[in-house]
Amino acid sequence: MNYQKILEEIKNRLDIVDVISEYIDLKKTGQNYKSLCPFHPEKTPSFFVNPSKQIFHCFGCGKGGDIITFVMEYEKVSFSEAISILAKKAGLEFEPSEKSFSYASKEKLYEIYEQALHYYISQLKNSEKAKQYLKSRGINEQTVEIFKIGYASEERNSLYNFLKEKGFDESLINSSGLVNNSYDFFRNRIIIPIQDLTGRVIGFGGRLIERAVELPKYINSPDTPIFKKGENLFGFWHAKQYIREKGYVIVVEGYMDVILCHQYGFKNTVAPLGTALTQEQLEKTKRILNNLKKFTNKILLIFDGDEAGILAAQRSLMSLFNGGFIVKIVLLPEKEDPASFLQKYGEKAFKNYLSKALSPVDLIIKSYPQKKLNEGIRNFLNMLSYLKDLIYRDELLKELSEKTGINEITLREELKQIISNKTSKKERIDLKAYSGSKEEEILLRIVLSYPEKINYILEKVKIEDFEIQSIRNIFLKIQELQRNSEFSLNKLLNMLDEEEKAFISKLIMTSEIDEESVIQNMKDCIKKLALKSIDKKIKEVAKLGDEKNLNELIKIRKSIIRNYNG
Repeated sequence: MNYQKILEEIKNRLDIVDVISEYIDLKKTGQNYKSLCPFHPEKTPSFFVNPSKQIFHCFGCGKGGDIITFVMEYEKVSFSEAISILAKKAGLEFEPSEKSFSYASKEKLYEIYEQALHYYISQLKNSEKAKQYLKSRGINEQTVEIFKIGYASEERNSLYNFLKEKGFDESLINSSGLVNNSYDFFRNRIIIPIQDLTGRVIGFGGRLIERAVELPKYINSPDTPIFKKGENLFGFWHAKQYIREKGYVIVVEGYMDVILCHQYGFKNTVAPLGTALTQEQLEKTKRILNNLKKFTNKILLIFDGDEAGILAAQRSLMSLFNGGFIVKIVLLPEKEDPASFLQKYGEKAFKNYLSKALSPVDLIIKSYPQKKLNEGIRNFLNMLSYLKDLIYRDELLKELSEKTGINEITLREELKQIISNKTSKKERIDLKAYSGSKEEEILLRIVLSYPEKINYILEKVKIEDFEIQSIRNIFLKIQELQRNSEFSLNKLLNMLDEEEKAFISKLIMTSEIDEESVIQNMKDCIKKLALKSIDKKIKEVAKLGDEKNLNELIKIRKSIIRNYNG
């Protein structure tokens, strides 16, 4: 079924203000409408609807998106069921392919995924290229069997044809997320099955074998009635008994990290799927954390020891504190992840790093230079205000006092003040998460507000260099629409997942770039991103001592400054 056409027709016929007004009371405020949020308790309205952009956003709980998202959230229904409800309101005929995804339909989906698993495994056996790639990553044959790793060939519809031959209904095949209009979702990728806690295959992750600038390195199969990527952990099925035995869980960032950790004996290792354990994703990670809590309340986070890794570790703390977890952090050497580290140095060296895990207090002290340590301490106290385990909070306060020399009574008073100043709105800690990446967000704001600037921006920036994954993914979709001269906000929203819609809705609601300053803002951002990219290359080449290339890069840097200042 072509959902794009029905989505466009629904949005052409229905106004988001009219639809939401059927559920809650909206009051006009300037160009928008506002109300108390229907998705979380609050006393002051933080829920806004923008009629010109046909989106909503709540600044309290962070939920946002389009008319489909609202109905899905309010009615607690699937994507297809939401379309069915809205199609009826719009006077359109629509027969959902899932038919509300009954138990029987879901069982058929499980069957499709099980058959797809066997297909991908057979494809791996027939591909020397894929087997060689796995070998180059240090993954042995036993691990390939344990994790049921497979391969998707480069053919456009080989899985589709396979499933058709197995007798599956075409509409169900298309709704599985593995096929779109008879084209396979995964092509030329290593395929890694994702299993639920009962061991059933509910989704797949795909890793590109060959470099392709225009394509993301990793992708997950889309959300379906049996799979929500923000509510699952990769490796949990394999790790759960070992988590119980060890008394703690190791959380890494990627598929290969989990696989190699298990291969080297660290079998209590898992990874989030497409979303870090951060405060920004708290609503999505609640189910993940609740599932983990059934096995342990102790988490060992492993990150790259560079600045990005340290920031990621910081951003994870608040949601884990909120979830009632005791946390330690391991920072590997720069440019190393668990998979590469294990391959190079082996099990003993890795175990040695784990034994040197930092406490959250150590992490904060390491993250901030002495002159900015007070800022770091305040941020940390803000995080502690979310910590539900009062005994653990008390231990961390004592450790913070001992390691910084600040009087413990002073720290307790400061924490008390932070807690008392909290409002009903969800607080977000500023841990410099977007410093250096602010330009990407501004450019996305410009694209959303002034679509006529899209071509200029796409010509001048390198999307693959963007640091914020969500913005990079959204820009790739914008690029795809623009390539076909089909860009519109509605069409973009139709391509985004719910997490991306919420991000977009917030940007639109808080956009403050006026028409007079848009060109200057745009050029400034493009310049900063270009300089950031060239500075990174200069740093890398300088380390290698390549003087010739270094001089060339310095010339390029000067020309960038000259061009944008001229």
